[in-house]
Amino acid sequence: MKKIIALLCALLLLSVSFASAGAGSLVEFRDVLRLSGSVPDGYGFTLTSQTDLSLEGSFVSADPAAPVLAVYIAFNESYAGTESLKNLGSEGEDIIKQGFLEENSVSFDSIDTASSDRLLVVREAGGLFLDFYTIRRGYEIELTLRPAIGQVLSEEQIALWRDCLSSLSIQPLS
Repeated sequence: MKKIIALLCALLLLSVSFASAGAGSLVEFRDVLRLSGSVPDGYGFTLTSQTDLSLEGSFVSADPAAPVLAVYIAFNESYAGTESLKNLGSEGEDIIKQGFLEENSVSFDSIDTASSDRLLVVREAGGLFLDFYTIRRGYEIELTLRPAIGQVLSEEQIALWRDCLSSLSIQPLS
């Protein structure tokens, strides 16, 4: 009985997350999506909340001066038939960009990931956040890099996380 309980606990933990440092599975959202790739050494994933349609968590370093990568995955009915960000076309992407422009002074770029998904990179002018946004099978995936309290993101931190997230692989599980 104790072995069964231990096995169930281990499976429950695996269904939610995560690698600490280096390459490996980053986040698994129920039986829908798995995000894998690399994170900088010293980072670990903490799940904040999870429902049937969304997941929130963050990658936090043991170093309090290091930035935090917030993870948000949520189903959006508007994108229910959309396989990926690439399928939206320029008009759909412009609508997404407009949402960021309404609230912030930002610039846009993009990177392709290891799984050939496109990440829209949204850079806030003051260094207060760097957002990596994509869509996969109707789910919005937003990875937001924020500096430690009272700091701004450095060019080195931005370059490090861009490199890490270019290794991202988003695999549908169902």
